[in-house]
Amino acid sequence: MAPEAAQRSATGFQVNDRDRRAADRASADWRNACGNEALPSLTDLGLTGAAGEWHNRFLIRSDSYKPCAVFIACGNMLRSHWDMEGLGSNLEDTLPGGLRDRFADGCQRSLQKGGPVQIEGSYHNPDLSEILFRGVMLPMQAPISGGNFIYGGY
Repeated sequence: MAPEAAQRSATGFQVNDRDRRAADRASADWRNACGNEALPSLTDLGLTGAAGEWHNRFLIRSDSYKPCAVFIACGNMLRSHWDMEGLGSNLEDTLPGGLRDRFADGCQRSLQKGGPVQIEGSYHNPDLSEILFRGVMLPMQAPISGGNFIYGGY
């Protein structure tokens, strides 16, 4: 993170503009997809048109036990960063503990709120380096089944 592009968030973590933009762009796409509805459906989001943006975005199928929620779409940058072996992996098997807990909590709060939830914090990677992160969790619904999904940017 370049020092001139970094600033402190409300919780005291440094966030650079690129990270902030990823969450902001995902939020803007979600708001546009909502239209007059409380929650957009997966078809409203137009996921195929956002292929260039997917390097830092994800789509999670919700589960009643949030750590078992499954990644059904995830950008290449995130899959590489998290050493994700493939889609269909769940939060518990994919994400480091501190990040997994924030993701699970963010998913739950987003579904309860019916709107965007920002998450940020830090965790340690396998090399024990501290990783600072920021993301957004955005509730979605399936057009037919009515199931819950979480769309987001990280």
